Amino acid sequence: MQRHLPLSVPTQAEVFAVEPDRVQLSLRGLSHGPATIRCRDTEVEVVVDADAIVVDIGNLPASTEVTISVEPSDGSAFTLAARTSTPPPGELLSRFATMSDLHLGSYKFGLIFRAQEKPAPKVEHPMRCALAASREAVAWGAEHLLLKGDLTHHTTAVEWPMLDELVSTFAVPYSFTLGNHDRQPKKKGIPTEKGMANVGLDFQPVSSVDLDGIRLLLADTSIPDKGHGRTRDIVDEVCERMAATDLPVFVGLHHNLENLPLPWFWPPGVPQSQSRVFLDSVKAANPRLMISSGHSHRNRAYVRQGVLITEVGSPKDYPGVWAGYSVYEGGITQTVRRVAAPDALRWTDRTRKAVGGVWGMWAPGYRDQRCITHHW
Repeated sequence: MQRHLPLSVPTQAEVFAVEPDRVQLSLRGLSHGPATIRCRDTEVEVVVDADAIVVDIGNLPASTEVTISVEPSDGSAFTLAARTSTPPPGELLSRFATMSDLHLGSYKFGLIFRAQEKPAPKVEHPMRCALAASREAVAWGAEHLLLKGDLTHHTTAVEWPMLDELVSTFAVPYSFTLGNHDRQPKKKGIPTEKGMANVGLDFQPVSSVDLDGIRLLLADTSIPDKGHGRTRDIVDEVCERMAATDLPVFVGLHHNLENLPLPWFWPPGVPQSQSRVFLDSVKAANPRLMISSGHSHRNRAYVRQGVLITEVGSPKDYPGVWAGYSVYEGGITQTVRRVAAPDALRWTDRTRKAVGGVWGMWAPGYRDQRCITHHW
């Protein structure tokens, strides 16, 4: 699963996500006009009116090699191949979804030459993308939404009401934790606790909720006025809540867990010394677990100290994603899906050119690290 070079070659057309019964296509550069997409007995008609589109193909059998035919109006037909995933054993019990790194209030993206929308739209891209991601996650079947930090960009007085506006649209219950951007008011922001209190948001450093077949647990790894994270302050309570249930546990963090003494990419996460203690502790508390973080704005998966850990990107920058989780009696699946709404996709596809084009190769990760089947 883990590769030495975390760069994926961008393509004009690819199968971005696979599930037991469906695939998601990411298509760029098709001629504008009607197009037909076929896979087995399923046929989808679309109208291409943008540089990039996302298409779902459903009603597919699990664990099966499929060939997808894409037929644009100009006659330049081509095919894509994929294999639908194999679900864990047992019945499907519940579904939930996560979003990370919303950065409500930001209006640029990039390192030096930053992309921004001109003229400024009525609704900035972070809010548009988060709204679209939440709607798509619920339509997919999510019964609960987890927000894994960096909800605001600079904790300003206008950003917390944006978050309140966003969560007020959710059609299902939600839980949230904080990220480093939610703890760095700098010159523009207001204290985090005041900002949340102003809009009536109730926050606990460690929170949990049970769905059918799983406990969802969120833990706050943020440090006031620091970019990196920590786990030593929350590890005991996390372990208590994990040990107090017979259910498997999904642990959501904001910061990624570092594996080396010094970070080898930006931004830094939880230092190695704390990460190793945390992993040993949570595994001892409840070995049926999975951990997922944000912070890095990229998609990645690896196994450390016997624990499956994933990093999931942001809905607001390329490739623009949210993650869906299907809980079975014998395990869990993760499916990272692109936000498909056209007004979000136009922006996120533009940001693939950030950092001299490296972002388009760095952030997506590999499909087998986005779409995973994990057995308990």
